[in-house]
This record gives sequence, structure tokens and C-alpha cells, in this order.
Amino acid sequence: MDVRLNRLLNSAEKLIQDKKDPKDVSLSKQDSHAAKPDAKTDFVVSLPVQFHNIQSRLTELQKLLSKEQARLGVLEDPKATEEGLKEMLFESEPLFPELSGNQSSKEEILTTSKATIQSIVSELKKKEVESENIVSLGMMLSPEEFKGKIGSVSTQSMKPISEVVVKRLLGG
Repeated sequence: MDVRLNRLLNSAEKLIQDKKDPKDVSLSKQDSHAAKPDAKTDFVVSLPVQFHNIQSRLTELQKLLSKEQARLGVLEDPKATEEGLKEMLFESEPLFPELSGNQSSKEEILTTSKATIQSIVSELKKKEVESENIVSLGMMLSPEEFKGKIGSVSTQSMKPISEVVVKRLLGG
């Protein structure tokens, strides 16, 4: 994904400027020049919030993916019966709530589960890229402030990236 950092930054600054009150538009040119650094500061301040929101969403997606993978594994087992599936739990909740009301068959749930896994994986990839972009912007614009708000980010706390994993994530 080839996203130019300055284009991303300019778009974010423009978005912040567009969200300002209508009374801010009537500022004189001198005042508007003074407001631009504030907009940049607002953007830098909002980065840790965006980072934490994305991290929360990533956690939710990973939990959903685990559940769907468990569902898929059980559904692909030829010995699994619909009666047995109705009794299975995942984190104290029914793993197959669709079967309790006879709303779906095992084959329909299998198809739905596969599609759900693909959409979750796609969204996970997008959120990971967003997270990496935010970290990059935060470290570029205000490293000390950004580090303090998201926690310690160091080479020791970061896991090395495996070339095999990157190729697999990119579909190669």
C-alpha cells in the first residue's frame, strides 16, 4: 500500500479544518495562520486516541475470528451432529445460536462462517495498516508525546517481523 505520508497528513489537517465552527472561517488571514499550528497540535493529540480505538477494535476482531474459527473447525468435522452442535458453548454462550430455533442448517452455517472469516481477516488487515500509519505519524510529528500516551514503544518491546508472515499476509 503506497500511501504518501505528507498526503495523509494533509488530508487529516484538511479534515480538521473542515470540522471547525463556521465562526472560525471568518478569522482574518493573520488569525488563520495562527490557527494552523493549533490544528496540527489537535491532530497530534488525537493520534493516541485513534491508536487506542483501533487497538480495541483489533481485540474485538481477534475474538470474533477465534469464535468463527472454532465454529468452522467443528462444522467441518463429519462426526458433528446438529444436536451436538446445539449444546456447544464458546465463552459461556452457545456456539451455534442459529440451530436453537432451527433457523439454519449445518451447511448454511458452514458457508456463512467461511464468508465471515474472510471479512474479519480483511478488516484485521486494514486495521493493522491503520494502526501502523498512526504510529508512524505519531512518531514523526511528536515522538515523545506520542510515546508517553500510547505506552512504551521500543525495539525491545516490539517483536521482529517474519518475512514468511508478511508474505502470507500479503497473499503471497
